[in-house]
Amino acid sequence: MNETRVDVSDYSALVGRDLPQPEQFNYEVTRDGIRHFAYCIPDSNGLYLDEKYAATTRWRGIIAPPGYLYAHGSPAWLGKMAGIRDSNGQELTGSDNATEAWEFFQPVRPGDTILSHGKIAGIEQKRSRKLGHAVLVNEEMRFTNQNREIVARLNSYTFRFDLRRITDAGTIAQNYPPLAPGQFTRNVSTPPALPGTFPTPVRRYDAPRYFEEVGEHEEVSPWEFGPLMAFDIGRFNAATIGTGFDRIGRTDHVPDAFAPGVLRIQWFGAMLTRWAGPNAFVTKISQRNEDWVLVGYKVICSGRVARKSVVDGRGLVDLEIACHSELGFRTNSGTAQVEFETAQRKRA
Repeated sequence: MNETRVDVSDYSALVGRDLPQPEQFNYEVTRDGIRHFAYCIPDSNGLYLDEKYAATTRWRGIIAPPGYLYAHGSPAWLGKMAGIRDSNGQELTGSDNATEAWEFFQPVRPGDTILSHGKIAGIEQKRSRKLGHAVLVNEEMRFTNQNREIVARLNSYTFRFDLRRITDAGTIAQNYPPLAPGQFTRNVSTPPALPGTFPTPVRRYDAPRYFEEVGEHEEVSPWEFGPLMAFDIGRFNAATIGTGFDRIGRTDHVPDAFAPGVLRIQWFGAMLTRWAGPNAFVTKISQRNEDWVLVGYKVICSGRVARKSVVDGRGLVDLEIACHSELGFRTNSGTAQVEFETAQRKRA
């Protein structure tokens, strides 16, 4: 491929500025909103779905899953803002999520009002193995509640690239076997499951754990999902951005429908909360998208304890996390941190 010069002069003027926010899909946190989000992951954790059970936990009521805040704000609009052009003045329309790093400061509960705020923190021209000459955009988001308290921060990176060149090159998702001749997609269409026409998912009630019970280098029970289908992506989109999914089959630059990178945070969050129990709190999740997750295949998320520490009386457990395709290659890698109650603090 021939190199393409990129003009970022207009875009550079946006760096570091607080930018007007587009309308959020949600502002108010509701029990229904949390329930719909839990179903779309899917994670039937009773902490998100059962008021009586949640009242017996450390939180004294229902709280939202770690990745729920996507329903209130997303950095996607920051990464796609106009102003990145090639040498011919054409806007670079290709956009793919590269990394995300979440930090959570307090639980989000029904009755909260969440506002999202964003800015472009930086831009850098890069040479990507898969995308060729591209621009890496650093986006920052913060989420505040009705008391103006920061409940979470998100730092993410998005690649902007020449979509036409990448489509012509066919360099994306080469770890997957090609579709059979005449095959458009591996997606299997299923009838829509309308409310009231299917059984309520069985709630999951995890046993509480204390910091002292977590073993050094302990393995986290894997979280398996799939095979992924367009229906799963559509449910996530409906719960977070208010739209369905109309990208079944081949796309401009990927050979089949695929899960958005932000969906991996939900899988990691579900794995961690199931392992840590209802009284633990996920404080950090960061992940790097290494390969696409195409429909028709299962993904397996895993984790391992890397370090334990007590900081200001808080029992913190740092973990290494990863997600693999059933085909054997890694799609994501990252780190996480979970705060556990300590037995000593519980007795006090």
